[in-house]
Amino acid sequence: MIRWEQLRSLSAAQCCMCDHHVSARDLEEFHGRADEDLQGEAYCRDCRETHLQLCRECSAKYTAEPAGVCADCSAPMYGLVG
Repeated sequence: MIRWEQLRSLSAAQCCMCDHHVSARDLEEFHGRADEDLQGEAYCRDCRETHLQLCRECSAKYTAEPAGVCADCSAPMYGLVG
């Protein structure tokens, strides 16, 4: 008989807005979709939806930029790709 166990690890991260605990899974998901200026931050799901927006161009990365465009999408707009 094969028995599958899911290992759960606790992350020590707290949301930078509300200080709620951020699970390792939520933290990994956030960092996978965060713009480069947000890489040092951790947001819980509720604060992410409230304080951040998805990029208007690609809808793939969260950004805090007022223009609503992530760094990956804004680089080609301004000719910064090299």
